Amino acid sequence: MADLLAENTSAKPKHILRLYRRLFLLVFAVAVLWQSLLFVDAKLGNYYRELSDSFKVILVVEGRPSNETLEQTGESLNQKTDVFSVRLYSPEDALAEVRRQNPQLTEFLLLMGKNKMPAYYELKLSPQAVNNIGPFVDNLASEYEILSPRYNAVHARLVFYTGLCAKMLRLALLFAGLLFLAFMFLVEAYPSADARSHHVGGAVSGVLAGVCACAFFALLLYPTGFLNEVARQFTTPERQILVFAFCGLFGWTLSKWQKF
Repeated sequence: MADLLAENTSAKPKHILRLYRRLFLLVFAVAVLWQSLLFVDAKLGNYYRELSDSFKVILVVEGRPSNETLEQTGESLNQKTDVFSVRLYSPEDALAEVRRQNPQLTEFLLLMGKNKMPAYYELKLSPQAVNNIGPFVDNLASEYEILSPRYNAVHARLVFYTGLCAKMLRLALLFAGLLFLAFMFLVEAYPSADARSHHVGGAVSGVLAGVCACAFFALLLYPTGFLNEVARQFTTPERQILVFAFCGLFGWTLSKWQKF
């Protein structure tokens, strides 16, 4: 009888240790997936903002209208709901802007003569207008006869699809988080026969798995030589704290579930 008790006593710590190893690997895998999705979400969001900020509609002024006409047209454009901002470039301002972006093109324009550079309006539009750029610009062209619109339709479609993918990914992350919370709630709500249903080691193993997942991505970024710069673009302290809290809570819940 004593031998059986000794055997059971020595076997119990081994079972708990093996349980935590499995718990660590499971939480580690989930944490790596979370880090990957958060990385894609951050980069996709930055890419969408850069594309959206760089997209503009150019309305070239035909002929030589008076300054009063240009001011009235600019005020009328600025009052439209889907127009975020309007900026008028005179021929001199337009030439200076081209010189800043492409000095070689400026030399070519100067050979043609300064008068060849027309005045134009630069418009920043709302996402709704960008998504419906064709009809929106056609309406502007029909309303303002002195303006000739110029825009990049491919750029507009890219802004639309990138924004759509960013929103879908964000919603998928939110839905997955809710599913994990629902799983944790069901495990916590299920009655346990043991007096001690949870183990602190489970939460510690979960947090350690989250830290290891963060270190794994740091090792992936280290060969680039710009670890600090890339890390700032990759994540934020708030996101990492949220991941660590999730991993600790997930490990705490799994220590009660014990079905792996």
